[in-house]
Amino acid sequence: MMDQEFSRQQIASEQDVVNLRKKIYQAFLICFDDNSFSVKVTTMLSSLLKKMIIDHQQVYLDTEIIIAGDYVKLVKIRVFDPFYAIAKEIPDIYLHHVELAIKDDLLEIVIDKMFPVERLEDAVVTFNERSRDELLFELQSKNKDLLESYENLKKAKDNSARMESELAVGRNIQMSMLPTDFPTNDNVDLHAKLVPAREVGGDFYDFQIIDDNYLYFVVGDVSGKGVPAALLMAMTKSLLRSVAITEHSTSQIITHVNTEIAKENKNNMFVTIFLGLLNIKTGEFTYTNAGHNPSYILSEDSKPVKLTERHGPVVGALEGFEYSESTLQLTSGQLIFAYTDGVTEAQNTQRELYSDEKLLKLIETIKGQSLISIVDTVIQEVGLHEKGSEQADDITVLSVKYSKKSDPDFFLQFKANYNDKEELTSQLQSFFLDNKYNVTVIQKVQIIMDELISNIINYATVEEKNTDIQLNVFLLENKSGIKIQLLDNGIPFNPLEKEAPDISLPVESRPIGGLGIHIVKSLVSTITYARNDSQNKITLLLKV
Repeated sequence: MMDQEFSRQQIASEQDVVNLRKKIYQAFLICFDDNSFSVKVTTMLSSLLKKMIIDHQQVYLDTEIIIAGDYVKLVKIRVFDPFYAIAKEIPDIYLHHVELAIKDDLLEIVIDKMFPVERLEDAVVTFNERSRDELLFELQSKNKDLLESYENLKKAKDNSARMESELAVGRNIQMSMLPTDFPTNDNVDLHAKLVPAREVGGDFYDFQIIDDNYLYFVVGDVSGKGVPAALLMAMTKSLLRSVAITEHSTSQIITHVNTEIAKENKNNMFVTIFLGLLNIKTGEFTYTNAGHNPSYILSEDSKPVKLTERHGPVVGALEGFEYSESTLQLTSGQLIFAYTDGVTEAQNTQRELYSDEKLLKLIETIKGQSLISIVDTVIQEVGLHEKGSEQADDITVLSVKYSKKSDPDFFLQFKANYNDKEELTSQLQSFFLDNKYNVTVIQKVQIIMDELISNIINYATVEEKNTDIQLNVFLLENKSGIKIQLLDNGIPFNPLEKEAPDISLPVESRPIGGLGIHIVKSLVSTITYARNDSQNKITLLLKV
C-alpha cells in the first residue's frame, strides 16, 4: 500500500495547464521510463485541458492507479465538470496504450501501459510537489488580490469604517496563511500559536518537512500595521518557503530573501526573522537570527540555553547583505522555543513589560510539559499580565521537540488471534526476567498487554481477517521506565474513548466494557492513541 496518492488538480487557466504539463511529464517519465510516450500523452492531455478551460473556465483532474502484484496495471485520469456540453467536439485521438472515453459528465483517459510499482512513490512525490514557479505564481495572485483590497479600502468614504475594514482584511490575510497541520512523528514534534492584536502587526510562523530529512521553520515579525504589514508578511513567508525547498543553508535562504525585499522596499518596512533547519535524522540544528528575539534550547535536566547570536540586521533594511548562521547538535528530548516581541513587550495597566526575565523563569518551570501545554501556558500567562489593558502587538509562540529514533529492545510481529497472544505472554515474561525486572513490573505489563491486545482482536479485526499486530518495547535508561508501542492494520479503533465505568454501582448495573481500559490507564503514566498510515498506534509509558 502507498502512503501517498496523486493529489487532485484544479485547472482554471493556461498557466495551470503549463504547470500541470510539467508535472505529468516528469511523473510519467519516472513511471514508464519512455520519453517519447510521456511526451505524447502529456501533449494530448494538455491540448484537451486547454480547450476545456476555454469553454468551462474551470475543471478538475483526478488520477487513479490500479496495482496488480508488483506492477501498476492501469492509470486512469479523469477530468470532471461539466464535460457533456462539449463532448461532441473532442477530436478522435489514436495513441497506442491510451484510450479516451466519455462517461456522463467526465472524460476518462485510461493508460494500460504497465510499469513496476516500485517507481510509483517517486512519481507521486514528483507530481504532488509544488514547484517554485507555482509558489511564486500563487504569491503574485495573492498580492494582486491584496492590493485590490487595499485600493478599495482607500476609496471608502467613512474613515472609521475604512479603518475597521483594513484591520479585518489584514487579520484575515494573516491568519489564513498560517499552517495548522503540525508535524508529529518519532523524530520531531512541533506546535505554534499566533494571537493577533486588534491592530495587525504582521507576525507569522511557518514550517515544512523537506526531503523527509529536514524540518524548516520560521518565526517572524513585520514592522508597521494593517494591510501594508500583512502584504509584506505574505511576501516574506512565501519567498522564504520557496527558497527553502532547494536551499539547505539558513544564511543563504535569508540572504536571498533580504535581497528580493530590500530592492523593492519603497515603504521602508522591515522584518525580524528567526529561521531554523533541523536535520530530523541526526539532530543537527542550523539557524539564522535576523534582528529577532533570542530563542532558547530547553532540556529537562539543565537550565535553558539562550541563543544570543545575531547573524545580521533586520530583513529588508540593507540590500546585498550576506547573513551568517550557527549550528549546534541537539540531543534527544531537547526543545527549541521561539517567540516574537509581543510576548516580552506585553504591558499591564501600569505599563510594566512582561520582560525577558519573566519569560525565562516561566519556561524553566514548564519545560517538561507537552509542546501544546508549553505554547498555551506562555500565551495564557502573557494574557494574565495584560489583563485590563489592550493587547498592543501580535503574540506568537513556536516550539519544536527533537527525538532520536531508536530500535526497540523487544520486537515481535504476530497475527491478531488468541493463540499468538498466548505465545506473546511467555516471550514477554522471559524478556523481562532476562533484563532483571521484578515480578510486580512483569505482572503490570502482562495485564496491560492482555487488555490492549484483546481489544485489537475483538474490535479492530471486525472487517479484517488477517490483521497483524506489531509490538515494540523500549527500556528507558537506568530502568526508569518502559515505553510500549502497539500497532495494528485493522479498522480505525480507539480504545481510549471508552468512558470509565462508575465502580460505585453494583456490577449488574454497570454498562458493559470500559473497565479493562480504566485499569490500564491507572497502571501507566501516559497513554495515547493515533491513526497514522492506515494503522492504529497506541503508545504508553510505564514508570518503574
